Amino acid sequence: MDNSKTTTPRTGPDDRLIALQARAVLFNLLAQAFNYPDQLLVEKLASGEFTATLDESLGILQPEGVWTDRLALLEGKYTASGQNAENLLLELEKDYTRLFFSSKPRLVYLFESVYKEGKLLQESTFEIARLYYEAGLNMVDDFKLPPDHIAVEFEFMAYLCFNELAAVKKGNRENETLAQKLQKETLEKHLTNFGLALAEKVVAHAATDFYKIMAAIAASILAGGR
Repeated sequence: MDNSKTTTPRTGPDDRLIALQARAVLFNLLAQAFNYPDQLLVEKLASGEFTATLDESLGILQPEGVWTDRLALLEGKYTASGQNAENLLLELEKDYTRLFFSSKPRLVYLFESVYKEGKLLQESTFEIARLYYEAGLNMVDDFKLPPDHIAVEFEFMAYLCFNELAAVKKGNRENETLAQKLQKETLEKHLTNFGLALAEKVVAHAATDFYKIMAAIAASILAGGR
């Protein structure tokens, strides 16, 4: 884990592109973390790829190095010799299922509508889906989960950041403005309050360091975007 973090603020055009790339990657990692755990996630953790990418992105966006020790903890756990990938996956599956599905009463809900309106498939569900449509996405083809699932909203933010990055590189002001507008609406009207509420509950109730740390990172990034 690289401990040599710079504290120099990023202000130039190139730094903006670097920050956009880091933001897109980080939202993508959060989407992976809050989707149901699978073999690919464990493989990325065991190879060190997941934590290395996470560390790099956070080092750009939050260069104070506050995550170094916790990411080193994750890296050590998942890359240690002799670890059994099946056991690691089972541990994540058990914690995910307990947190989001099997607990009674439910410890954490994955859907924005439950936090905002108290039950599934409410107006907020259709509001976020309209933003996906405005961005040119097809819910059936592009997402495998309900539109207000936390992983889908994180994935959408990653998509918008990548779109803004591509638009800036091409000098396409119309696409750049649209990507910025949709990011602002997604955060202000949907993801920030929802994500912070969910992250607080995950930090409080998760049994695994992975979910505790990823929830804490999500809270930090969302709170910083207010």
